[in-house]
Amino acid sequence: MKINFYTFNFDMKKFIYKTNIIIIIISLFVITINYFGDAANLFSESKELEIVEILKNTNVKNISNYDERVFQKELINSLEIKPDIIAIGSSRVMSIDSDFFNDKIFINNGVSGASIEDLIAIYQMYKSKDMLPKEIILGVDPWLFNINNNQNRWLSVEKEYNKYYNKEEPKINLNFTILKYTQLFSPSYLQESIKSLLRKLRGERKITPTAKKNNEGQTLLKDGSITYSQKLRNITKDKVDYAVRKYIQSKIYSIEEFKRISPEKFTEFQNLCSDILENDIKLSFFLSPYHPLVYQKISQDYDVVLDVEKEIVEFAINKKIKLIGSFSPFKAGVNDKDFFDGMHLLKSSVRLFNFN
Repeated sequence: MKINFYTFNFDMKKFIYKTNIIIIIISLFVITINYFGDAANLFSESKELEIVEILKNTNVKNISNYDERVFQKELINSLEIKPDIIAIGSSRVMSIDSDFFNDKIFINNGVSGASIEDLIAIYQMYKSKDMLPKEIILGVDPWLFNINNNQNRWLSVEKEYNKYYNKEEPKINLNFTILKYTQLFSPSYLQESIKSLLRKLRGERKITPTAKKNNEGQTLLKDGSITYSQKLRNITKDKVDYAVRKYIQSKIYSIEEFKRISPEKFTEFQNLCSDILENDIKLSFFLSPYHPLVYQKISQDYDVVLDVEKEIVEFAINKKIKLIGSFSPFKAGVNDKDFFDGMHLLKSSVRLFNFN
């Protein structure tokens, strides 16, 4: 059988042409949704300063679509009085608020998925402003020491991180700029941007001052802490159980490729703690527990997390640092009724721990 190479080549070129057109159309769709939906407010006018201005007088509801790290910088820059206590860490410390501390000025500087770079950058913000507090509660998560934690949101405060190490800062934050524009092509960013765009079209995106602490959506309080949405506050145990069982069938947040404790990251952590202590600041570690089923999964498949806790406990004992909580819900004294998902405690359950 003879092959007509002319016809074959023509058909192949036609196929390639059509394929390229489809790729271009899909790419333009993704870019357009990611730009206008803009789940993390990367390409829109900054909201962070606007939020801080509102927080000077009252709480803010309908908060989303903003850079939590830049917000921390604006919040700290706006301070006129040194806080007595601050909390630095991931979303697992965000529920700690001023009500935990009687007659003390408290600021919550938690950011989602905090990495060691975030902890250092936020600490440096206080240091640069000469606003170091009397006490720091440091949220310690296992992924702080995972070199493969895939946390790169700290790049928006890379300048402060570099300043801590007295590194010369380039005029343009190239790493963050690259990260920012790669999000235009990101399928995962697309998922959140679609939700964001729909909320914008429904008029649900406008941040609003509120005197109430508990609202239908997530609320940012004057002290930087948050109260979660009504849906999460009132979630039933059955829904939590279902979500957790589904969660453990996949990979556990930021410890998917956690093979060993990174010596470099652990050294950074130790040096940060030493710096805090040398500035006569009282230091506490908060190890927020995991849901019992998640912890069981961690014990089986990610036992390096257990090694992290051993190292942290030993370091805390040697440095006389107060330890609060444990990654283990059993050691921490909580159970499956204390969580609204696989790794976050209900606010009422956070109150079970002694932060004073």
